[in-house]
Formats: sequence, structure tokens, C-alpha cells
Amino acid sequence: MVKKVLICPLDWGLGHATRCVPIVWELQKRGVEILIASSGNALHFLRQEFPTLSFFELPGYNPEYPTQTSMSFKMMAQLPKFIGVVNKEHEQTKKIVQDRNIDIVIADNRYGCWSSQARSIFIAHQVDLLMPSGFGWVAPIINSIGHRYIRNFHEVWIPDQPGSGLTTPFVTSKTQNQKYIGWLSRFQKRGAVAFKYEIIALVSGPEPQRTVFENLLTRELKASGLNSLLVAGKPNEPFHKQEGCVEVVNHLATRDLEDAILSARMVISRSGYSTVMDLIALNKKAVFVPTPGQTEQEYLAKELKKNKVAYAVSQNEFKLFEALNESTNYTGFSNWERTPDLLTAAVENSLSPTPKT
Repeated sequence: MVKKVLICPLDWGLGHATRCVPIVWELQKRGVEILIASSGNALHFLRQEFPTLSFFELPGYNPEYPTQTSMSFKMMAQLPKFIGVVNKEHEQTKKIVQDRNIDIVIADNRYGCWSSQARSIFIAHQVDLLMPSGFGWVAPIINSIGHRYIRNFHEVWIPDQPGSGLTTPFVTSKTQNQKYIGWLSRFQKRGAVAFKYEIIALVSGPEPQRTVFENLLTRELKASGLNSLLVAGKPNEPFHKQEGCVEVVNHLATRDLEDAILSARMVISRSGYSTVMDLIALNKKAVFVPTPGQTEQEYLAKELKKNKVAYAVSQNEFKLFEALNESTNYTGFSNWERTPDLLTAAVENSLSPTPKT
């Protein structure tokens, strides 16, 4: 009997959806029936990638990001709204599982997407959330809420490789049945590619900071005179134009984006974890500009800069030519190798009649 797997990625930006692509591929190799439930751009992106699959719409979190005020205060003020969404998505997940006889639910950072009637797997590189300076006192409260939800899942899959150090401060608590599944990316390194662009700028994340970043990069790239491509991170709005030396597109399909990144000498992007995993897969050099106030991105940017992997600079201090000059002192991800059999083993174990925990 063919097993049915429901995949539910979070809709904060595209990263949670894009890193589910290799999981879908692994399941497709095994003849599994795959269903996807999400919302917003994440749902739209996955519909484009896998048009033959079945889809369900979950409630969106619709986080409101500040332009000037504290990120921490803004997020904590929205906590009751987020908990309400978790409860709603749980009810919808239970109904989908019951109506469609789902065997396995794989939830990427959607705390409510589990069911007692299916094997439930939680994907997260942040089991513990990293609090900003001055807010350490609230960490036990926030993380205790998250851990309570995670205990409803049978397994926790961490998209990292043991010993890499990338997720060290985020997985300090030993939750039940943690399993490393390696770095996840929909991209694959290929042979030598002719350079077409000096720079590819990847814009991503929730508003209003997505637009702030896009406008900043557009100004800097136009003024530089360098042949550049800007990908605006809006998959539901087809758009393409040439503005001087800058080619602008809202979205590229997976293979087209892979080709574009490989054909660029330098990547400029946010330091989101999924973006980091993509650049590892393609062994690229990058300049990171973390989203202001987003502690995970700020931590990753700081660590990669400290280890001379990628130059990083705050959004307020970003100057293109300064960043390019500084980047010559950094190695990029040229020597980082993935271990894809970790994901293969995790998927095979989850589909076995008696999964090991």
C-alpha cells in the first residue's frame, strides 16, 4: 500500500519551502503520495515547483516586522496571534490526516502541524530561539512554549551536519529523538560555468524589510555600473526588466536560479539559514546583510565573518564597493561538503514499518 506524506512548511519567507524541495525529491524516488499544506508565497512557490501534487491552504502567520522599533518587542506583541495560528493549523492538519488517511506529517517549523493518527516529524534548525541582547530573561519562557509543542512530534529533524557549528546555539536543549539530516538545498554544484554577472543579489524575507533591502540593493547596483542580476523574491508576481546594468526579476524557477547563481562571481543576500545551505551546495562566495533585529541571521553572519568564510555588514552600513573589497579576504563556501546520505537515511527510516527513534 502506498504511503501518504503531508509536508507543511512555514510561510515566513521562502526558506522553509525551498528546503523542503529535496525532501519531496527523496519521497518521490520511493513512490510515496505527497501532499503539501502551507500558505502565502511558500504555498505559491511549491505549487510552481510541483504542479501535479495535491495542495491545501493553511492559515498564514503574517508576521509584522518593524522598520525602526525593536524586533523583540514587535515579535512578543504578536505572540498571542501566533499561538492562535498554531491552534488553527493543528485543527486543519487533523482534518487533512483523517480525510486523506495520511501516514506521515513533516512540519517545517509549523508547531501545530501534527496528528496523533500519523507519524509526525518536526524540522527545525532553531529548537531553541536565540534572544537579542537584553532579552535573555525571556528565553526560558519562549522556549518552554516551543518545547511543549515539539513534544507532540515523534522526531525532530535538524538540517545541519554534526559538528558544523552552524546551529550550535539553536539546538542546545536535547529534545526527544533529534536527528541530523544534513544541509538541505534544491541546488547542485555542476562543472565550470561561464560568468554572466558580476553580482547576483537575492532579496528575501517578510515585509517591510524585504522592500527596504530591495531598494537599497537597486540603488547600489545601478550606481556601480557592474553587470548584475537582482532576484526580488516574489514568486506570485511575474516581472522582468532591465534597468541600466541591472537585470531585475521577481522570481526564477529552481534550475534557472541555480544557473544564475553559478554564473555570478559574487552573491549578496540575507544570511538566512536556508540561503546559507544553498550557497554551501553551490560552493559560492557571498556578502551577507542580515535582516535588522533577526537574531538568527545576525548570529550566522557574525560567525561566518569571524571564521573568514563570508564578509557581513549591517544594512545601515552597507556600501557595495566597500563590501566587494572586503570580501576578497574571505574564502567563501568552496571547501564545504554536504553529506546527502543523512537525509536519505532519515527518509527511509520514516517510511519503514517500524521506524527507529
